Amino acid sequence: MLNNIPLAVLGLAVTATLTSAIPGKLEDLNNFGLPEGMSMEDFLVARASIGAQLTRRTDQSTFKGGAPGCDDDPSFATGTSKYSDGAGIYSGSYCDNGLTTPAVNRFHCWTDLYFVEHQVEYSGWINTGLVIDCASTSSCAQQVINMNQSCTTNTQSWDNAIQVSIEGKITLIKDTLDGGGGVSYTHNFGGSQAFSTCSTQSDVSTCTWDDKACHAIWKAKRNRRIHGYLRRSCNTPRDGTNMPNTEKRGDGYYTVGMLDFSLVVPNNQIVGCAAKCSDLEYPDPVPGGAGDLTPVPSGI
Repeated sequence: MLNNIPLAVLGLAVTATLTSAIPGKLEDLNNFGLPEGMSMEDFLVARASIGAQLTRRTDQSTFKGGAPGCDDDPSFATGTSKYSDGAGIYSGSYCDNGLTTPAVNRFHCWTDLYFVEHQVEYSGWINTGLVIDCASTSSCAQQVINMNQSCTTNTQSWDNAIQVSIEGKITLIKDTLDGGGGVSYTHNFGGSQAFSTCSTQSDVSTCTWDDKACHAIWKAKRNRRIHGYLRRSCNTPRDGTNMPNTEKRGDGYYTVGMLDFSLVVPNNQIVGCAAKCSDLEYPDPVPGGAGDLTPVPSGI
């Protein structure tokens, strides 16, 4: 089943086995994309048969909440990016395959990282367990509530260059949007492939009551979701990608794939003062849902 698979290479139709098409270069199968006339099922069988650990296909609608890495090859993505090519703030190029020799079956490709827009997201109300009984204290008129720093967790890429770039850009975005609200990072959080992002300072709020009731303190997290995309660039157009045979860009290269991603970073925590100790649910509505999408500020 794997023999006589037609491959389109620089517009020339050739017939070969997979092993002869990529002698000694298993990674070149990535650069071909899905061979012309080959089903995804056959591609997976072929990949397993030659023992190559190659890039998985990623659906645009499911890739979110994680830091992308070189395993997330945009040329193998399924679905269309919601962004236009070149939109947003460029944040470096990574995952260069190093294939610069002008051989017929070699493509020089790399991945460009862009941040495009951001929006505010709120979580639901959570009971903190903190109780203020105004029947037994005289300080209810102005009760200061201190919260621990707010944190979020995202899937982590093992590609250090991309990870450092993303974290540096997140810090700049946070500094610009939140008035210097810094963040810190903890990798391999909980022993898993993840990283925790935390605000560098705790949140302080004040609750005021004028009764003798027992009050429970609730909180809701206010996060910021930052959206962007990966763009796979090559020195020649390619079949078998989610953006096949695109036109040459102004910089002389070709876009062969785009893959969207998003990351959630902490902003602050909102303190809720309206609940009584007997309330099983917070009496006020959940804070607003996802806010408006806003372009990432330029100059970062």
